[in-house]
Amino acid sequence: MTIRFQQLLLISLLSYSAVAQTTSSVVKKGPKYDTIIRKHVDKPVVKQTAKQAPPEVVLPVPEFVNQPYYYDKDGNKLVKLETTTAQLLTKKKTLGLKGAKQFFSMDDVSSKVRFTSKQNIVFFIKTAGDVIDLTSYIKLYKFIAEDQKRVVTITSKEGLLNNNEEEKGKQISFSVKSISPDNYMIQFSDPLEAGEFGFVWVKNMDLKEFTVFAFAIDWKSSN
Repeated sequence: MTIRFQQLLLISLLSYSAVAQTTSSVVKKGPKYDTIIRKHVDKPVVKQTAKQAPPEVVLPVPEFVNQPYYYDKDGNKLVKLETTTAQLLTKKKTLGLKGAKQFFSMDDVSSKVRFTSKQNIVFFIKTAGDVIDLTSYIKLYKFIAEDQKRVVTITSKEGLLNNNEEEKGKQISFSVKSISPDNYMIQFSDPLEAGEFGFVWVKNMDLKEFTVFAFAIDWKSSN
């Protein structure tokens, strides 16, 4: 009985071992895929910074009314001109035979306020609000040196004899542009020549003495 039982147990163990080996050797094969699927990740959106516009330039306003100021564009500032006076004089030529002339005469042959430029320059002027046509009240003259003074001829009258004498000095035309209430820009169609200049208020030509805002231009060499 004992031997028979041992044989049956041995046969059972051998059968169980064979079944286990057969089962473990079976590998379930799944389908094959050629495409590799990866999880999609959105790239972060980079916000483009908008280009900032250059800051707006606030133009300066003259401190005093009816007084021209030179506008320094690079520094965005105003520069005061020389404030002086001019005498309105009348001179007869050869006892009137060659006519007569009226002219403005200022002391000193040159202005201490000087600018160096070969470009067109502009001036600012502020009014009290009662000026309709600024060019009717203020004139710009180019002066010349004469007898330690600066002079410019305003009017001349021919006499009985021909007068070939060249007129001394001249009036410079300009245009006026409004840039803010009662604030104006004085500009020129052509660059000013080198020399001595002066803005003169000529609202009342019956006067003998006039306020002048003088300056000088030294022409800049191209070298």
